[in-house]
Amino acid sequence: MEEKKGRFLRWPWNVVVYVLLALVLRLSAVPVILILMWVQRKNNPHGISEGYCLSRTRKQLTELIWAFLLLVVSVSLFCLFKVWLEQDKTYWETMDYVKLAVCGAAGPLLLIGGLYLGYTAVRDTFFPARSALAQSIRNQLPYPDESPPVDELFAMVDKDLMENAQWFGPVGIGREWVLGDRANKIDRIRGIFVVNKIHQHHTETGIRTSRNMELVLIDDRWQRTVTSFNNLKDLQAAADCLALRVPEARRGANSENIDFWTMDEAAREDFEREFRQKQNRRASERIQRETLDSGPQDMILHQIDGQVTSRVTGSLVDEQFRLCQEQGEGHFILIPNRPVEAEADTFQALHVSVSEGRIWLLMELQNQPGYGPAKELDEREARRILSGWLCREAPDTVSWELRQVNTPDSRQGTADQVRQSHTRLSLVYASGAAENHTTFTKEDVQIAAEGIVNGTYQLVDLTHSVGYLWIQVTAGDKSDVRCTVEATKPNGEKLEFYKAKLPPREAAEWLTGYPYGRFLPGGRDWKRIKK
Repeated sequence: MEEKKGRFLRWPWNVVVYVLLALVLRLSAVPVILILMWVQRKNNPHGISEGYCLSRTRKQLTELIWAFLLLVVSVSLFCLFKVWLEQDKTYWETMDYVKLAVCGAAGPLLLIGGLYLGYTAVRDTFFPARSALAQSIRNQLPYPDESPPVDELFAMVDKDLMENAQWFGPVGIGREWVLGDRANKIDRIRGIFVVNKIHQHHTETGIRTSRNMELVLIDDRWQRTVTSFNNLKDLQAAADCLALRVPEARRGANSENIDFWTMDEAAREDFEREFRQKQNRRASERIQRETLDSGPQDMILHQIDGQVTSRVTGSLVDEQFRLCQEQGEGHFILIPNRPVEAEADTFQALHVSVSEGRIWLLMELQNQPGYGPAKELDEREARRILSGWLCREAPDTVSWELRQVNTPDSRQGTADQVRQSHTRLSLVYASGAAENHTTFTKEDVQIAAEGIVNGTYQLVDLTHSVGYLWIQVTAGDKSDVRCTVEATKPNGEKLEFYKAKLPPREAAEWLTGYPYGRFLPGGRDWKRIKK
């Protein structure tokens, strides 16, 4: 049923029909075209047939009609101005001169407005790469100047909305993106405001009333995005849904969005610091709840990136499994502090491997390290066994095949690698006290990054074993709250050193994401230095 709806006047045939109607019926075609546009939008409300983002840019074609009407009105005003200008003004009153002035000023303004509206409609419709929507997505990426082509930009948002979207009138809210008149990344939203104003206009025939309903979003760059609504329930529901996704964001109504948007730099930094603290507390509480739900912690996880953690939760294991499937390969190990006993055997580790999309599980035997029963499983069965293993339950391995672990003792090898690696985490507190760690987990680095934002640490120095990567973050002071970030960039057999001044939140993101290849120094804000 959905496919049939999406076939009604799809692009570009709808444009062909509109142009033919305009040529045949001229001005009389306007109501017919508007009706066809309404039917097309009803049959395909969110543009699923060609992609949500592309469909949203195509809808800008309707602005051509308003641009045409503005141009017609401006031409009429020019003609009227010319006629009045040539009239005999002997008996003119003050109001006549006022009308002449208004007519002379409104004509050029409407002409400029019509031309601009027509330009933006053509640009967004026929050149989506230059559209305002594409630019809004591009600006929220780490490197906007190096962003992928427009089809990949739109695909990021479309995929999220296709799988997770909830629609509230013109706004779709996914897991990562919000699509209205522009696109917003949910984790960058800092302000959610509802505008619901009633305006009254006094006319010669009485009082005319109009209602203005808008959803205003303000992100961490302090950019403001406005989407108009026709239904107040949809507007309130969209704001409430976003508030559940970003509970730390500022909520407000009407002119409060202007007050928030125009805050000075110091107030913005204070708000951002408070926002991060609330976000970290919420993440910590979520981990604690998951820990309580999953029972006492007696499990160690060797993650696919080599990190080791004892904060094992169901969501963390699911994330490891998902990463292996997305990459098509990967390996992680779950090791209980006490062996798991089954009816016939005792197991000391569960190895999960994905190779060429195939999922293998191996239960390492306690009395025969490096060996254990293994079996290729589908995703559903593998998830069931993983869930049981977290509760210290071993599956029935009667039909499984005895195999050797990839290395003679993979678990011991991983532990030795952690002990012998040259990783180091150095912390300098705001008080001046210092401490060094040669073994630490990903969570420890995240806590250090949080400490840079909330002022706990004055300096964090991280040396990562993978690729000999090094990054150092030094907190700012009262004269300059920005952090000084220094990092290496491998270039063949040499290491290049770079330095940049970044806000605390961006510095924290670099500290946690840089060792895993999410960021690369050397961009616009970075300066190469010698060490």
